[in-house]
Amino acid sequence: MKKKSPQNGFTLVELAIVMTIIGLLIGGILKGQELMQNARVTSTIAQVRAYEAAVTTFRDKYDALPGDFANALTRLPNCTAACNPAAATAGDSIVGDPTWEAGLAYATQSGSSPALLASVRGETVLFWVHLLMGDLIGGVTNAALTGGAATWGETHPAAKIGGGFIVGWGDGKRGPGAPVGVVGNSGLVVALVLSPTTGTVASMSAASSQPLTPTRAAQMDRKMDDGVPATGSVQAYGLTASCFSASGGSYAYLESVSQNDCGLIFRLQ
Repeated sequence: MKKKSPQNGFTLVELAIVMTIIGLLIGGILKGQELMQNARVTSTIAQVRAYEAAVTTFRDKYDALPGDFANALTRLPNCTAACNPAAATAGDSIVGDPTWEAGLAYATQSGSSPALLASVRGETVLFWVHLLMGDLIGGVTNAALTGGAATWGETHPAAKIGGGFIVGWGDGKRGPGAPVGVVGNSGLVVALVLSPTTGTVASMSAASSQPLTPTRAAQMDRKMDDGVPATGSVQAYGLTASCFSASGGSYAYLESVSQNDCGLIFRLQ
């Protein structure tokens, strides 16, 4: 008569070891993802600072702002006639329309919504071309000079954290989603946006349609500025009451929100 062999199974100790190993693996993956995101934040901040330095160098060398450089054809290497901005206001020391902020169509009393890319020779597009031709930045090509469509890595630089950068002139208006009473940046600004053809208040305040979570936006703001979404040289925009809140005149990022409901606007000069 054959004896039944005992069935082997895991002991409680063995199960505990397996669960510990699984926990360590999951923890390692999550930690690795966090480290990668932190690296992307740092790289994106470095991009913004590089653009700020590039504008300063360009202005010192040519006595003009990139994009607003009226006689770029005769002074920038390898430029064609398309390097000269088409607007009659070229050379007025303002990049783009002075009533725009971050090169976007912000809400106005009349509800007007000017197009972001009015022409391939628009100042907000030529801004990147002029810096490229001046050998001051990389990450873009001269595609705008031949009528290329607005694309990250071609007409506009992509951001390391996702999305990319567009440029414009801040006029002090609050950004989309910002509470009434917020005073926006004035002067030359770049905005971190999801698409290079973003150009309406609706697209900049839609849910899950921005480049950053409130946590990442806050992280970048704290590293570069005061960490407050509605003040300083770094300011937030996004989905109303989801990117940041205002309570008693005090503004704070809603870091418990996990959706990509935030973008940032950086003042360069």
